[in-house]
Amino acid sequence: MKQTSFYPGPSTIHPSIPSLVKDAYDTGILSANHRSSDFMELSFATKSQLKSQLNVPDDYDIIFISSATEAWEILPQSLTSKTSQHFFNGAFGLKWAYTTENLGIEVIKSPFDVNESLPTDQINSLADWLCVTACETSNGTMVDQNVLQALFSRRLPHQLIAVDATSALGGVILNFQLADYWFASCQKCLGLPAGLGLLIVSPAAIERGRLLGERSHYNSFLNLVEHARKEQTHYTPNVLNIYLLWRTLAAGPSIVVTDRRLRDRMVGLNSIIQSNGALDWLVSNASLRSPTVITLKTSDPLELKERALSQKMILGNGYGAWKGNTVRIANFPAMGDIQFQIFMEWISNL
Repeated sequence: MKQTSFYPGPSTIHPSIPSLVKDAYDTGILSANHRSSDFMELSFATKSQLKSQLNVPDDYDIIFISSATEAWEILPQSLTSKTSQHFFNGAFGLKWAYTTENLGIEVIKSPFDVNESLPTDQINSLADWLCVTACETSNGTMVDQNVLQALFSRRLPHQLIAVDATSALGGVILNFQLADYWFASCQKCLGLPAGLGLLIVSPAAIERGRLLGERSHYNSFLNLVEHARKEQTHYTPNVLNIYLLWRTLAAGPSIVVTDRRLRDRMVGLNSIIQSNGALDWLVSNASLRSPTVITLKTSDPLELKERALSQKMILGNGYGAWKGNTVRIANFPAMGDIQFQIFMEWISNL
C-alpha cells in the first residue's frame, strides 16, 4: 500500500501528474525558449484557464514567479513607498512582516488571536498596503471573504490590499476584486510539485508600480508586468509546472465545486472530532477555520504521527508556537475523497 501524504505542502499531487509529465516531454515544450511562440501560447492558455476556473477578473494580470515568498519581497521592493500594515495570527504572516521590515519598509504589526477575527477596525492611516494571510498554514485559520470585504470597505482611498493566498488559491472561492496583490505557490491547493508561484494583480497595483517607477532589481515589478503582458517571463520559468497547471486546471472542476467538496469533508471530520474526544481543534471557532489546512491538538504529536505512519498516512508537524501540541493535515483538492475517508475512519477509531 502506497503512503498518503497529508503534509500541508508539498503534499499529495494530482494523480495525473506522471502521465502529464510524459505528455510535456513528448510535446517538446520542456525545451522551448521562454521567448518562443510555443511558450507564449502555453502562457496564454494557462492564464486563460486560471481566469476561467478561479474567476480571476479579466482586467487583472497574472504573473509567473518562483514562489509565494518571492512575492513577499516584490511588494516592499517595488510597490511600497514607506509603510505597510500586516495583520497576522501565525508564523507565516509574521515572517512576511519581518521580510518587509528587513527591506527597509516601516511595518505596522497588527497581531490577533487564532480564535479572533481579523481586526478590520484597526486600519492605520499611514499604511500604503494592508497585508493579510488568507489561510495561515501554521495554525489552520482563515480570513473569511466577508472579513476581507469589511477591510476593503474601511480602507482609505490611498490604501491597497495584499493577500497571501498560498493555502487558499485553487481550494476555496476567492473574491479577487477585494484585493490588489494576490499570490500563492502551486504545491498546495493547486496540487503540483513545488517550484512555481503565481502573482495576480489589479490595475490599481500596476498603477502604483508605475507611480513609484522602481527598476533597480532584476525582478522589479514593472519588469514582471511588461514581460507577462507579452506572455513571456523575465527569467527562465518552471515550464514543466506551467504546463502541468494548464492541464490539471483544464481537466478539473470549477472552484465552486472544489470549494464545496473541501467544506463537506470538513463537516464530516468535525462530527468525528466532536464525538470521539481523542483530539480537539486548535481553532475552537469553526467560522475561523481554514477548509484547507486542518490543525488538531494532541498531547503527543509524535506518537499520533507514528500511529498514522503505521497505517501509511503521513501527518504534518505542528508549526511555530504550536509545534509541540498539534498536527496539521492537508485537505487539498488533489487528495482523493477515498483517501480522505480512510483518514477520517482512522481518526474515528482513535
